[in-house]
Amino acid sequence: MEATVTVEGDMFKLTTSYWKPMMEDHLYCKDLHEPIIMKEKPEGKDDKTWEILNRKAVAVILKYINRSLFEHVSIYTNSFELWTKLESMIQKKTPRNKALLVRR
Repeated sequence: MEATVTVEGDMFKLTTSYWKPMMEDHLYCKDLHEPIIMKEKPEGKDDKTWEILNRKAVAVILKYINRSLFEHVSIYTNSFELWTKLESMIQKKTPRNKALLVRR
């Protein structure tokens, strides 16, 4: 399955070497990175703030994936789960990547 992401008019293939660092950087720039790295709400954040941050991250991620991927992940409202699903769908199944997934 070939996937693409649009970033301000440029098309980039969502491959192991591009999609993850590009999307991570995009989320960091918008201060929306916490929900993709933390499965649960961190201490000190109230529920409403966390839910809003989480849904914003989901919206940004969904905005930059193509339709064929969107059809498979549009049901996700939790950015950590969405991120994990996209990783499993897009990353090449190399021995190194398989080992990383097993360790999780």
